[in-house]
Amino acid sequence: MTGQSRRRLFNSTLGAAVLIGLYLARLYNYLLFHTLVEIFSVVVASGIFIIAWNARSFMANNYFLFTGIAFLFVGATDLLHALAYKGMGIFPGHDANLPTQLWVIARYLQGSALLVAPLSLGRKLRPHLAVTVYLAATVLLLAAVFGDYFPDCFVEGEGLTPFKKGSEYLVAFMLVGALVFMRHKAEAFDRGVSRLLSVAIGVLITSELAFTLYVDVYGFSNMVGHFLKFAGFWLVYKAIIETGLKRPYDLLFRELKLNQVKIEVLNTSLATRAHDLEEANCELEAANQELEAFNYTVSHDLRSPLTCVKGYSQLLLKGNGAGIGDEESVFVHAIHDAAERMEQLIATLLDFSRVSRTTIDRQEVDLCDLARGVFTELRMGEPERKVTFRAEERGPVNGDVKLLRVVLQNLIGNAWKYSAPREEALIEFGVEQRDGRTVHFVRDNGVGFDMACADRLFDVFQRLHSAEEFKGTGIGLATVKRIVQRHGGEVWAEAEEGKGATFSFTLG
Repeated sequence: MTGQSRRRLFNSTLGAAVLIGLYLARLYNYLLFHTLVEIFSVVVASGIFIIAWNARSFMANNYFLFTGIAFLFVGATDLLHALAYKGMGIFPGHDANLPTQLWVIARYLQGSALLVAPLSLGRKLRPHLAVTVYLAATVLLLAAVFGDYFPDCFVEGEGLTPFKKGSEYLVAFMLVGALVFMRHKAEAFDRGVSRLLSVAIGVLITSELAFTLYVDVYGFSNMVGHFLKFAGFWLVYKAIIETGLKRPYDLLFRELKLNQVKIEVLNTSLATRAHDLEEANCELEAANQELEAFNYTVSHDLRSPLTCVKGYSQLLLKGNGAGIGDEESVFVHAIHDAAERMEQLIATLLDFSRVSRTTIDRQEVDLCDLARGVFTELRMGEPERKVTFRAEERGPVNGDVKLLRVVLQNLIGNAWKYSAPREEALIEFGVEQRDGRTVHFVRDNGVGFDMACADRLFDVFQRLHSAEEFKGTGIGLATVKRIVQRHGGEVWAEAEEGKGATFSFTLG
């Protein structure tokens, strides 16, 4: 016979001996039997409280702490019930109604504790508040009993009142709910503890039903109910007190064990994801290589025929095709302009595709100098225009000088383009503090735009003005957004139709 089998045999023999001893005590004197059962339940309830309260600072499972606090008051009320039992003579002037009322109070406290306890799992429990609440509830209920405000539960010669029977059924219903809630949270308990508590609650439910049947407080049904109560509290003792004393880590650190299991599962999941991520990176690298090959094809194979189209059209326009009439000349101009736009579009698309893959080479960059350089290039292209440019001096920023130049080329270039209808245009590049952030901006007094369309500005191929009014590819601002985001910043626009626009951006 194994050690575990011997322990089970010993426990079974001890349990049978205790039940036989209680039955013999009942045959000798019912008050002795009743007092032994109630004192045992008081000791168990007090033991649960002592273990839970002294371990509260490091107890992870709030179920046992909440139950321990409530059972302190269950045990105190059960002690009063035992002292007030018919024949004890401790409370003269009271009949069997008083201990029955005290019994009902204890069962309400017990049922509510087991019903609510599973709801405390995973939540912060304030132990002193729980003690205060149960103390107040117990004092009020006892005051109602001894002040003759509590409903009668037993009438001599008639037996149990409807209130007493209804209360027992209600408590039984509460215990059923407690069992369901606890099983729903079974992962928070040791398997053995969960099984013992489930059986204990089931036995206590049967006990409550037995207490709806007796007519005499010394009767058979009352005795069966007390036997079942003893068995229920014995199982609670096995589940909580014995486990708490012999194997405290199984009880107090159950949640820690669960967390360790969750961490192991998470680590396994992370390892799997890391493997998947590595595979995805390899696929992405292959896709980037394909994209590079595609870019080469676009830049070489598409630009070559466009160069021929532009070259031949220029030759025709310069007079080598002297026999071309006016109407044909218009067509040749259209072909030349279309080829230029196509070449510009291809170049812009290539730049846009490279932004996400280009490694950022961070260094100190003077944006004010960059802005002046961009504006100088624009003025050289159209020296006849009247445009005032202002650039505010400010310290350098940290970023990629090539990419930030692209940002300013697009923003200042747009300001130059969209302020063209003005007789005297104004373009400003500046820096200001907004909500603790350094914001750079490009402002113009151009045609502006409707703010209802502002969300579309930074999308690819989105334009708010027709190509006949202002030339463009619809990719510049999308490129700006991508570069700014790669620098850890954001970009936005503000404008009013006919009154200019302001494009602002931050850098991380």
